[in-house]
Amino acid sequence: MDSGTQTRVVVCDRHPYARLGIRGALEQDTTLAVVGEAGDIPELLSVMAALEPDVVVLDAQVPTDRVNELVSIDAAVVVVVRETDAAADWIRCTQANVLALMHCDDPEEQLVEAVRRASRGFGYVSPSLSGALLMFVRATLPRPLAAVATHAPLTSRESEVLQLVRRGMANKEIARRLGLSEKTIKFHVSNVLAKAHMGSRAQLIASAAAM
Repeated sequence: MDSGTQTRVVVCDRHPYARLGIRGALEQDTTLAVVGEAGDIPELLSVMAALEPDVVVLDAQVPTDRVNELVSIDAAVVVVVRETDAAADWIRCTQANVLALMHCDDPEEQLVEAVRRASRGFGYVSPSLSGALLMFVRATLPRPLAAVATHAPLTSRESEVLQLVRRGMANKEIARRLGLSEKTIKFHVSNVLAKAHMGSRAQLIASAAAM
């Protein structure tokens, strides 16, 4: 398959052997091409600027002081989790355009499927993480969904963006769908979060509130 039609992937993990394993798993699928690797967030940002990948496979063990830098990641992100009982740690990564959550012990074919779905703008959560994710969301929702403030209604555009976010689409995909820039989509998502009194994209996706 011509490399121009492949999904371009960058792998970020502090362990070289882990990166090697992920690369090997992904390259079994000829529609995926691992075009770069990084050992930490600064290196990842540099690699992304040079290679412009479609998907980033990211180790969830990102140092706390580097998490804010994930906001600038425009590619769809697949987060690989090591500890299921540390949901607060890997949920921090949702500041990026996370579309998939995987566990490091999941079968290789699940990782491949997660990357393929993320590249198309669709979400994926490993069955082994769904319970931990549900418990985290239930524990962190700021208030009963019915009590979300209604004094600041969404604009028609914000409502449109919200529906696409809840379908698991990344900002890049939403921008393409609506014919807008990614910067504009990020602005609308931030407004929706503020109006819903929520702090993360994960909460927004989980919410069933009518705003």
